[in-house]
Amino acid sequence: MTTVGATSSPYVSEAPRLGFVGGFDGVRGIGILMVLSNHAYSALSPSFAGIIDVFFVMSAFLITTLLLQEHRDQNTISMRKFYSRRAIRLLPSAYLCIAAWLVVTILFARDRLSTLLAESAAAVTYLYEIFFPVGLGQLDPKLVEHLSIDQFWSLAVEEQFYLLIAVTVLVCIRKRWMVQLAVGLAAVATFIGVQRYMGIAGPVPIPSDPAHANPVVRGLSLLWLSRPDSLMWGVGLAVLNSKLPEPLPAVWRRWLPRVGLVGLVVSGVSMLLASGFLYDLANKVGVPYPFVPIGPLSMEQAGDRIYWINFGHTLTALAFAPAMLAMARVKEWWPNRALSWKPLRFLGRMSYTVYVWHTLVYFIVLDLLGGNERLGEKWRVPILAAIAIVACLPVYYGVEQRMLRVKLRYAAEKEVLDLNTGKMIPVEQARVMHRGMVSAEAVGDGLDGGPADIAPHDEGTR
Repeated sequence: MTTVGATSSPYVSEAPRLGFVGGFDGVRGIGILMVLSNHAYSALSPSFAGIIDVFFVMSAFLITTLLLQEHRDQNTISMRKFYSRRAIRLLPSAYLCIAAWLVVTILFARDRLSTLLAESAAAVTYLYEIFFPVGLGQLDPKLVEHLSIDQFWSLAVEEQFYLLIAVTVLVCIRKRWMVQLAVGLAAVATFIGVQRYMGIAGPVPIPSDPAHANPVVRGLSLLWLSRPDSLMWGVGLAVLNSKLPEPLPAVWRRWLPRVGLVGLVVSGVSMLLASGFLYDLANKVGVPYPFVPIGPLSMEQAGDRIYWINFGHTLTALAFAPAMLAMARVKEWWPNRALSWKPLRFLGRMSYTVYVWHTLVYFIVLDLLGGNERLGEKWRVPILAAIAIVACLPVYYGVEQRMLRVKLRYAAEKEVLDLNTGKMIPVEQARVMHRGMVSAEAVGDGLDGGPADIAPHDEGTR
């Protein structure tokens, strides 16, 4: 059976229907610009990596909230529809990108082929962060130099989350264990954050000879750098949201926007703390600047410096959580309206496409067309970012939007939101309307991949 019915007296969310939140798309739009910028010029701000934590929190919050909503409305969660939506949303663009990488590599860069084949195998099975983990450059820098599709690590983390979350939420709804699930995940996430702060990168020790160690052991030794804790915080946030009725209690209505604004500022500042420019500027003027852009996790090696990765991922995720809750529950909140600027929203909607494809565009421009010699530091970031966005438009319209219409066949609800009119329309009517008019939240999706899943709203960041 693909649909499992609920038992008596299940857990019921008190939150209103999520609907369309333009600010979420705006955050995704800013996020993909951060990814493009940092990958174009890595010295810009390595702590831009915190945007992945933001997308993980968003993804887990949206997916969990929509699963709770589906069960409340239909007294069940359709596993067949959930996993069909996931596959239709994620696989076509990702697999096409891998195929394009293989063609380009065979034709122009055969020295990278063996590594790319191994990467591809890890990517299509969504085990990339195990075999090619975040932080691998500290253990095997030679291998990292030949990686081509390393952005797939975050897509792998999210896909593993999707495989577990629907069944887990269904069981916890039926058993009325949702609060216990949130508390348990918060405890695990806290443990991971503390481990990372102490300089422990994973659940197993780093091998003494990492370049020749078992790849799985090596991946597990760096697992905490993949930030599964940010997804756990997102699930906990969704459960908190489900306990808040509509209208919000007066104290929540008064304080949530204020706390959310502080969180938005703190998360933004956190992602700038390890800026290479700030570090260089401080050195030039003789001011101590403790936040080292890049470095090992070890607290002993840090000395008087502070490596951002020890605390930054946790700080960014936790700070963004109240901001996201404010966007979801106080739609008129002014940051929500500001982030709903149409160009940002459009960029946010195509962020998954850009995230998946931009490394191939950068490789062609920089390596095959000699861009490394022609682009200076001043114009490198905007030129590469603009080229990547324009180059991804055919995939966005030719693949992503076509797949969105296919995905409507597996919608969890009977109505979806028309982005042009702001009105709910029947799914059957939406299927015959042209691209770009349907809100994916209303189709029952979260935020895939991001920049990861940046990975997007219309499927978990990304």
